[in-house]
Amino acid sequence: MRRLVVAAAGLCLTGGVPAEPQAVRHIVWVNGDTLAVRSGDRIVRPAALIAEWLQRHLPDDVELRPEVANADRGWALIRQGDEACLANAVRLPDRERLAYFSTIWLMPPPQLIVRRERRAAVPLDARGAVDLPALLAGGAMRGVIARTRSYGAALDAQLAGATGLSRVTAADFGSNLLPMLLQDRADFTVEYPNVLVALASQRDDEPALDALPVKGASEPVPSGVACPRTPWGHAAIRLIDRTLGTPEGAAMLREALSVSLPADTQRTYREAFDAHFQRRARPTPGL
Repeated sequence: MRRLVVAAAGLCLTGGVPAEPQAVRHIVWVNGDTLAVRSGDRIVRPAALIAEWLQRHLPDDVELRPEVANADRGWALIRQGDEACLANAVRLPDRERLAYFSTIWLMPPPQLIVRRERRAAVPLDARGAVDLPALLAGGAMRGVIARTRSYGAALDAQLAGATGLSRVTAADFGSNLLPMLLQDRADFTVEYPNVLVALASQRDDEPALDALPVKGASEPVPSGVACPRTPWGHAAIRLIDRTLGTPEGAAMLREALSVSLPADTQRTYREAFDAHFQRRARPTPGL
């Protein structure tokens, strides 16, 4: 692989004075996604596919150092300005003040995952979507979500300040939440549909869980890489974005996403996915 000098002229956050060019020699690649999906005779880990592809296509003198961590740990590193980037951060306006972003995926919106035996107790609107405020206000069902994790702007607004909702800390994005439902330690959670697909793919029996859309949360959620808003972070995000911003990079990202998405979800959001990955096949303008 050809050797490249990686540098970018960043701006100081206080006065806007050009900083010295920053060389990127290593990137702590913080990822909370431990999703694993059985595909035929093998187990596919989408996060590993991305990390391995990225390491192969980065310049020879740049080392990717993967680390599994939850949102607390990842955003602490970003706030401290460490030489670390989050591999799977939901993109939100308030986070833009902390980090530079390169969007890699449009995720289908999270859904309400509920124990099948409790589905009849979930309040629905006329179209069969969950009335989440009514569910949370009712207090009759036990809900659990991952602490400090974002589920996208629409759902974050509905979940904020909800009482009677357990918020748990996990070592990753919250892979322990669906098992909590199966063990009857909670009745519902909020999760992306591919997580339920991954769980089902590794079991001999079908998990007794149902996924329901949530009213007011039908738009795809942009997710991607976040690096600290420092000169180093600017250089790192430009390097990552340009490495991924090729037809080959876009195809790899689409494959990593599609391997765990239900077929009906892929059909529903195909137009949005097509447009996104067409943009993703080249570097992000202005980054």
